[in-house]
Amino acid sequence: MKQMFKFVAALSAPLLLSGCFLLPGKFDANLKILDGDRYEFSYTGQIQMTMPDDGKLKKPNNEPFDPAKLICRDRVYKSNGEVNPVRPVYGDDYDAYGKDANPDVDISIRTYDVVDRDCTEEEVTKRKDQYVRSQERRKKRYEEEKAMAGAFFGGPIPGDDESMIAFAKTMSKYRGWKKIEHAGGNIFDVEYSETGTIGNYFSFPVLPDAQMQYPFFQLIQRSDGAVELLSPSIAGQGSFFNMMMMKESGGKAPKISEIDGILTIETNGTVATNNSVDGFVEKNGLKVMTWKIGKNAADTAEGPRALIRF
Repeated sequence: MKQMFKFVAALSAPLLLSGCFLLPGKFDANLKILDGDRYEFSYTGQIQMTMPDDGKLKKPNNEPFDPAKLICRDRVYKSNGEVNPVRPVYGDDYDAYGKDANPDVDISIRTYDVVDRDCTEEEVTKRKDQYVRSQERRKKRYEEEKAMAGAFFGGPIPGDDESMIAFAKTMSKYRGWKKIEHAGGNIFDVEYSETGTIGNYFSFPVLPDAQMQYPFFQLIQRSDGAVELLSPSIAGQGSFFNMMMMKESGGKAPKISEIDGILTIETNGTVATNNSVDGFVEKNGLKVMTWKIGKNAADTAEGPRALIRF
């Protein structure tokens, strides 16, 4: 398990830097593992795509430079009348001498007065050049972040409704996706169900064309025929992903919607290990295990795990 943790951490590094994640929202998931190689899986609820700044890429505005928004001032010292120009302020720039800059400062004790004046042609030209170059940098960064988000997720761009709707239509063409609809923001409403053979590996969800995958649930078959359940990108309140997102990303973690889900597993195999709070119960000839994930999860540092032998 330690090696799997390192593997997930390595995969997660670029995601942590970019702030891109795929996570569940509110959901109900059911998984049957039968006869060592058959599965029946369903997931009903939400899937969310997350990025920094509440998941919205900030597209720079196309407003041209407006000289009327430029404020120029001088500091005029009371003792000798010496005049020193201060840095011009444009639009939403921080204004150190604005009326709301620092209400706690008593300006009556200043050794100088701040006097508004007309801007010189040189000041206007210089600030306009700075504005244009800043807009170009912002536009370039926006395009880079947009391309990166599209590559990570395989097309959809959080904050771009058009690409999110198009992604939902694309996913609906694949097996298992009974319903996938963009619910606004970065949320998709999902109904997924599929049956099949595990083979060597089963994973949900799988995103076509995505450079990175974000499996909520994985089934991996061991060489002795045992089936192992892992949940790399979801877990309890103390989960790896939650800790990394909320604590380790230097304040750049994306804002996420509430995660509140239940995973139920049923199997006709022998439950060798599992970390569900209540273990398993037997019902209709099957062992049944249940995990609460997210909001109502038990205080555990691990996500759902189980090892089932046949």
